[in-house]
Amino acid sequence: MDYRRMLRGFLVAALVVGIAGTGRAQDAALIEAAKKEGEVVWYTGMIVTLLVRPVVEAFDKKYGIKVKFSSVNDADTVLRMTNEARAGKYEVDIFDTPGTVIPALSKVNLIGSYVPAAAKDYPADLKGKDGLWTGIFALYLTASYNTDLVKDSEAPRTFQDLLDPKWKGRMVWVDNRTISGPAGFIANVLNVMGNEAGMAYLRKLAQQKIVGLPSNQRVVLDQVIAGQYAIGLMTYNHHVVISQAKGAPIKWVKMEPLVANVGAVGMSKYAPHPNASKLFLEFLFSEEGQKVVREANYPPAHPMVAAKDPSITPTKGAFKITTLTPEMTEPSGPLQGWLKIYDELFKQ
Repeated sequence: MDYRRMLRGFLVAALVVGIAGTGRAQDAALIEAAKKEGEVVWYTGMIVTLLVRPVVEAFDKKYGIKVKFSSVNDADTVLRMTNEARAGKYEVDIFDTPGTVIPALSKVNLIGSYVPAAAKDYPADLKGKDGLWTGIFALYLTASYNTDLVKDSEAPRTFQDLLDPKWKGRMVWVDNRTISGPAGFIANVLNVMGNEAGMAYLRKLAQQKIVGLPSNQRVVLDQVIAGQYAIGLMTYNHHVVISQAKGAPIKWVKMEPLVANVGAVGMSKYAPHPNASKLFLEFLFSEEGQKVVREANYPPAHPMVAAKDPSITPTKGAFKITTLTPEMTEPSGPLQGWLKIYDELFKQ
């Protein structure tokens, strides 16, 4: 018998057990500290009934820790967090955003750096620099149409199809200042066509008199479903799938490349419940948490958790994408240029 080989085996096994034991001890310590804090405060722009409440209930069921959430848009998130900082009275622990708040809050040093353990397996474009955010999902924006008003054979499939005179005044998109709105559409066009050809196209598209609704993509889609408009631009394909399951007369098209918008989640640097916040993030980005995301019909970020309807993702749905990340919304970044184009061409 080779005793030296046996000894090496015992040492390796002991090392593995020791490392695993340390990890379990750290997890247990985090859970205990989180339970002492007792709650997490979450500023969210996500749809409460579809995603927020299921995530909150699953976390509470697992750990017995309450999550208090407030539905706010990006502007309100920035305003609340900066006002809390000025007053020295911090209330929020966790926030989410389609991107806009990351540069604004980072500039005033209000985002804490924390990388959940599961994030090591995430794609690079779903993780922010310095651990300031992690993507809970990537959502895919494209055109959708009311099947009672538009025949499948007539539905627009390309950017050029949107220039057909019959769509004038019959298209709608959300009127907002984020990369998930018209600015993202503009970015996509310029990326695909180049600046000169892209601007020429956008000038023609502006003549189609697209209606801007000061709301969100879900409301825009509901307006299309209700027959107020024939076509919705920059609508989420997973929202369409959810509505289709309820019998709504709506379909989405692969107007390639689709815009991929990252749902970023970050932690306040001055979170009043730091341990509960970290535990919440660990849960949210784990396979278990991402399965809750999947059951809400969102496309999970975790590479090991497939979407409930695989067709809404580029890998299974076989479509090309243009990914727009939170860093693009920095004051010196390209978002401001896209918004200028939007204001000059489409807000007249």
